[in-house]
Amino acid sequence: MNRHLIPLCTVLFALASSGGGAHAGSPPQPDAQADEVLRAMNNASTWGHPDLFGEFAGMRRYSRQDYAGALRYFRYGARYADKLSQLSIGLMYDNGEGVAKDPAAACAWLALAAERKYPSFVETRDRVCKTLAPAQHDQAVAELDKLMPEYGDAVAKPRLASALRQALTEATGSRLGFDAGVDSVGFGSGVHCNGPTLEIGGGPVPHAGCGGMKYYDPSRWDPKKYFAARDAQYRGTVSVGSLQEIKPATEVPAPAASAEPPTHR
Repeated sequence: MNRHLIPLCTVLFALASSGGGAHAGSPPQPDAQADEVLRAMNNASTWGHPDLFGEFAGMRRYSRQDYAGALRYFRYGARYADKLSQLSIGLMYDNGEGVAKDPAAACAWLALAAERKYPSFVETRDRVCKTLAPAQHDQAVAELDKLMPEYGDAVAKPRLASALRQALTEATGSRLGFDAGVDSVGFGSGVHCNGPTLEIGGGPVPHAGCGGMKYYDPSRWDPKKYFAARDAQYRGTVSVGSLQEIKPATEVPAPAASAEPPTHR
């Protein structure tokens, strides 16, 4: 069966962050690629993967400006080590979408999202955090200290690993997702086995209710391999060529000063 594969990070990051240009109350701009990703999320199975469940449901609600619903599902995904859900919460605080605008809380959530040093996440964190006044920076540090015991990788990754193992013991259960309340959002209903398919770390996310894909591929269920695949979404590949002689520069300009991002104590 021929399906169009969409790298999951390509448009979801753009949905969550429009380069800082979004503002509270502005409707999402029509975008054919974003619509295709949302349709693919509508088709995807999240069975056994609460991180994807929260992320997909949050994005679908965000796309229709249901910010309260989006925040609820992003928080769910965030508890299961989903960094895009954490990033989305930070940007919603930064933009005042579904919550009161709170730069310190935004900075804390974005610092949490940048825990694995994904370049685009670090850039987003720094863009927001460097604007804070000293008192706001202290508030962000205190908020991050509160978030880490619940949402940091040290606890969230084992929580997801446990969910993956538990799902495999219930292999005869539903493959349609964690919650029947995650409905179709403007893209029709029923099974769409020929529609667009999301890609995570080079592998497809199975369609709900469709055959032809391996539900039990180790890259989806082995925690170590699954985390590696998720990390691969947001980390670029560096190619090293042949060695070349570089003449030393006569003068090296000093780096520009910038505010330090908050660090968990």
